[in-house]
Amino acid sequence: MDTIIFVDSDSKWIANYKRMLTPFEKEFHCVYFQHSEEAMEYISTYPTEVLVSELEMPVMSGRELFEMIDLLSPATVKIGITQVRNVADTLEILNQIKIYKLILKPFFVAEDLIVPIRAALAYQKGKAQEDEALEKAERKLLELNQQTEELQKLLSRKRQGNDRILHAMLGIIESNLSFPVAEFAEDRKETVKDFCQELLQEFFQYYMYEKKNLVFHLSYLKNRFHHAGKSCIFEIKSKVGEEVPITVMNRIAYVTFLTGFLCETCLENYYIGNVLEAEGSRYVLHIWYDWDGGNRSKDMEPKMSGLLSNIVGELQRTLSDNMEVQKEGKLCRLKLYFRREEEQR
Repeated sequence: MDTIIFVDSDSKWIANYKRMLTPFEKEFHCVYFQHSEEAMEYISTYPTEVLVSELEMPVMSGRELFEMIDLLSPATVKIGITQVRNVADTLEILNQIKIYKLILKPFFVAEDLIVPIRAALAYQKGKAQEDEALEKAERKLLELNQQTEELQKLLSRKRQGNDRILHAMLGIIESNLSFPVAEFAEDRKETVKDFCQELLQEFFQYYMYEKKNLVFHLSYLKNRFHHAGKSCIFEIKSKVGEEVPITVMNRIAYVTFLTGFLCETCLENYYIGNVLEAEGSRYVLHIWYDWDGGNRSKDMEPKMSGLLSNIVGELQRTLSDNMEVQKEGKLCRLKLYFRREEEQR
């Protein structure tokens, strides 16, 4: 039930208010005070929809009470009551204080109170609904801002990943320029072109279409490069007991692809081992493969395979945060480090 507070220092008017509002006891919960301080204490403790107060009172006037209520209970709708003096005084009152309505004394029928009170309640409820809608909109805006911020962070991390690839691709161009590619026969030039084109296509697969799942990457790479019947062995396993963040997983998977693609292009048969582990604050990818000169494809001369190997090595070094290379005879061992995503923010 809505609470209506009446404040008037004149006990006769308090009695009049009670008499007029008795028939409406089931509609309103009315509380009466002769002192502003008591009303203010009540309103500071209990929710109050409407405050009806005489403006001219001793000690604390109704005007002063309204100013205090603005601070204590901003949602409370204020109705002023005052004696009729002259039009100028009445207009001055309306200009000086923030009230919803002004009731002029004397009045003798209940409607003079009921009509403005009901209007004030309707206004209060409408304002409450507006405030609630505004609060919801503000919360929604805050959520959208937070989502936008998260998307911007994701976009920034994605851009950083793409910048790595762009830098690496520039490295490919530099590598091509540093080798005597011009001396290659036309079919060899086409081989280099096709090799780089495949690298770019796979880049789009990993970075643009975002093949996210670690299980997917393991399955895709195994199906792509493991052909036991042709003595092409590609083993890959993960010892990471957690979900690897996508921005890190894309780089790890692409680096793993590069080794498989290099061996597939240059070797008749091969053995490639890949193991992904978590070490402290980093992921570590171990790769080892046989780069035996006697095992090269018949139509792949050392100069060509050396060029492709350098391209892949440059990409792997650029994509990882650190890379160690060891060569033991024909065996090549790589150890690539990737910082966890939270450390890259």
